[in-house]
Amino acid sequence: MTLTDALRTATSSLSASSQQVSVLSRNIAGVGDPNYVRREANQYSGSFGTTRVETQRIVNQSVFKASTLANADAAKANAVATGIDRLALLQELGNFSYSPAKLLGDLQQAAEFAASSPSNSAALSSFVETARTVSSALNSASGEILSLRANADKEISNSVTNINALLEQLDGVNEQIVHGTKLGDDVFDNLDIRDEILTKLSDEIGISTVSRENNDIIVMTSNGVLLFEGRPRTVSFQPTPAYGPNTVGNPLIIDGVTTSGANATLPINSGKIAGNLELRDTVFVQQQNQLDEIARGLIDIFAEEDQTGGGKPKLAGLFTWSGGPTVPASGTLEPGIANSLSINPLVDPQAGGNTTLIRDGVINGDVDYLYNTNGGAGFSDRLFALASVFDTGLTFDPASNLPTNQSLTDFAASSLNWLNASRQSATNNEQFQTGLAAQFKESLQNETGPNLDFEMSRLLEVERAYQATAKLLTTVDEMLQTLLDSVR
Repeated sequence: MTLTDALRTATSSLSASSQQVSVLSRNIAGVGDPNYVRREANQYSGSFGTTRVETQRIVNQSVFKASTLANADAAKANAVATGIDRLALLQELGNFSYSPAKLLGDLQQAAEFAASSPSNSAALSSFVETARTVSSALNSASGEILSLRANADKEISNSVTNINALLEQLDGVNEQIVHGTKLGDDVFDNLDIRDEILTKLSDEIGISTVSRENNDIIVMTSNGVLLFEGRPRTVSFQPTPAYGPNTVGNPLIIDGVTTSGANATLPINSGKIAGNLELRDTVFVQQQNQLDEIARGLIDIFAEEDQTGGGKPKLAGLFTWSGGPTVPASGTLEPGIANSLSINPLVDPQAGGNTTLIRDGVINGDVDYLYNTNGGAGFSDRLFALASVFDTGLTFDPASNLPTNQSLTDFAASSLNWLNASRQSATNNEQFQTGLAAQFKESLQNETGPNLDFEMSRLLEVERAYQATAKLLTTVDEMLQTLLDSVR
């Protein structure tokens, strides 16, 4: 080997070592950053003793895609679990002291106490006050559920805003990546940024990606609706600021495709936005329907009936509603009735009503509905009958998502069981999905993230090679100096 060859080899090796040190330094700086993907600088021998360095981005696309899918499932599970917890909070979370099941039990006890003392005006007043507590609780819970639906709708709107903003960011970064790749530039930092955007996007909505030449990508929802291909696709949603009993939330539309609601072509199924859609359109609606059916059942079982056998329709008794004094049809959901449920003013002392009408009948002024025909102050048959109607079989609307033939007491208990089961299921699913997402993130970090110990050991190896190259350069320099000195 000539001195020229040795010099060429040494300078080439020195340059390669410098490049490797630069890459290792970036890796060390990226330790602990979940969005940084490790770079590997590999050295290869070239012609005439030269060396070259090729830098690769160590990424596992399979694990990354699995991680984004798990992230989306965890985000949905978290949204659903949080929403159901808020729903349970309406009924006093721990002991469910404001659950319809507990309130109906209190009301039945008040009816039994009044029946045992039919001439006691205080017992009748207590019965009315207990009924007032029931109606107020149902009013409040119904209104709160409508607020929860409006809040879920707002969260959907926020997610749409975030999705569109992330797609705009993705557009700019992806354009730089494609352009840089064509020119042969280092685009690794931009690839890290793009992966970070995709991870954030998966929080809001489940996604899948397809790679194309020049590091270009296509992004779709997990169910196949296009989100990005060369440009962002429009994600639109019209929020509904306030909800009533009959309000149907607006659909989510992606690239012109309806992805939620009854007319959904390709319904989305993961991400935070999917969780809030499920809460708004299913979970909260089912609980609202159950409360409405309990309110309708209360009006039904406490209604007065024609005592002459003349076939007159039932009329509102202790409880009434916005459609009173008529009684809503049996087995048919009356949306919003839980919100309008109230104590019949004709028996409400606070409204100037007479509590003894509960015992005697003729609440609405029609004598055909008289129960206490003898006018005795000790008449208790009607009150005992009211205490027993809680266990009478009724027909409920299937929209409640509960058994349709059972007593009002059993229906309220079924509603509470449904809430408990839904809450437990949502909590378990959230724990599982969150743990799974954490495992995938850890696996991704282990496979693609830099490890400080490894990077430092590689840095020592490169430094040793650098020292050897420097020593070679010093030797060559000395030999050249000797050669020059000899020809002077």
